[in-house]
Formats: sequence, C-alpha cells, structure tokens
Amino acid sequence: MQLGSVLRNFTQAPWPLLFATAGLGLALSVYNAGNVAHPTFCSSVEGLSIVTLWPTVLEAEFALNPLNRLLADWALMLVAMMPPLLAMPLMHVWRSSLPRRRLRASVGFLLGYGALWMAAGPILTVLALLLQFTVAEAALAGALLIATLWSASPWHRAALNRGHRMRRIGLFGWAADRDCLIFGMTHGGWCIASCWAWMLVPLLGGAWHIPIMLFAGAMMLTERLTPADRPRWRWPAISPRLDLYTVLIARKAARPHD
Repeated sequence: MQLGSVLRNFTQAPWPLLFATAGLGLALSVYNAGNVAHPTFCSSVEGLSIVTLWPTVLEAEFALNPLNRLLADWALMLVAMMPPLLAMPLMHVWRSSLPRRRLRASVGFLLGYGALWMAAGPILTVLALLLQFTVAEAALAGALLIATLWSASPWHRAALNRGHRMRRIGLFGWAADRDCLIFGMTHGGWCIASCWAWMLVPLLGGAWHIPIMLFAGAMMLTERLTPADRPRWRWPAISPRLDLYTVLIARKAARPHD
C-alpha cells in the first residue's frame, strides 16, 4: 500500500477524533511535564545489596510521588498514546451496536480497556524503578533494547494476532453492556501483552519523556497496523528499512528467472 493511500485513511472516521484525543492528552502531558514522576534512583549504594535497598527505594518513590499522582500521570500517558491504537476495535463496537446504544457501547468498551491499563500502570512503574535501580544511566538504553527484542519475538506477534480478533457484541440489555465491557478488558489484556515493553520506555525518558512518548506511540501504532501473521522472529518495527530489504529480497527470489 502506498504512503498516500495510508495517510488518506487517517482522514476518515474515527481516526481524526482519535488523533485529536491523543493530541489533547499530549498537550496535558506537556503542561504537566514539570511535575511528571520519573524513577530517579542510584544504581547501587556501597555496602548494601539490591535485596536490602529495594524496599527502601520503593518506599522513597511512593513518598516522593503518592500513588494518586503516579496514577494521574499514567492516565495522561494512556490518553496521549492509546487512542490511535483503538480505531479497529472501536469501529467494531460501533458497527455491532444498535444506533441508540453506540455511545453507551463505546463507553463500556473503553471502561474495560482503561481499567486493565490503569492496573498495569503501577506494575510497569515498579519495573521501571527496578531497571533504573539496577543499571542506572543505562536504564533507558536497556528499556529500548527490551522493547526492540520483544517486538522481534514470536510471543509479541502472537499477542498482536490475538489483539486483532473481534468479539461478538450483543444487541440488547445487560448482555450487550457485558459484551462491550468484556471485549474492552480482553482487548486491553492482549494490548498490554503486546505493548508493555514500549510503554516502559517513556517511564525512563527523564527530560526526554515527551519526545520518547511520541516515538513509542508511533512504534506501537506501526505494529498494530501490521496484518496478522505467523508468530516467528522478525525484524522489529524500529528497523523498517531492514524489514523492507528482507521483503524485496524475498520477492526477487520468488520471481521466475528469464
């Protein structure tokens, strides 16, 4: 598919609304940048082991940044990064619901999806702290390496494939509300499984939090737009030129010789 055709698709509903929502989340994140909590701890202290220090590090982090503040910052990250990833499931919910129930169905889906991601926030924050505590200045590079390797793995591809599956949505009553909520939670679970590594990267971005958040969001959207495929090791989305080179070589090999 040509680039122009892809960009034209982004002008059709629901893409403009989703990108506008992400833009609002990004603007709020920029406004809040001075107060965004990032894990900033030393990698080691002489005479103390990681087992001894780790509870102290956690206690200090939550003393400096209360849980409600961490969750608020995490929610802003989700609003800034996730809306474009939800185009296909939201279109499925919208088209599978009666006209008078479409808004209600979409809200139910978003509640289920958001609940799973909000629950994942503290876990990923603790993981970011552990990475920061273990490798200090190399934490961001380590997170990028983890995300790249995860994107190249067959397990990531399997999670993406499951995320492409759409769930049946009922038409009436509580059954329809339940289906939307469960679909949101199911899709959110597979989205966490596929995207957790890229969501870890901005948490370690420090002063570069906003640009890295944009970069990670672009990587996740690129991965989400790829069609389902057999789980196997592959070039990750971060290296599109290498992947294009592989495709061109494969096509050349498949072309009959004159």
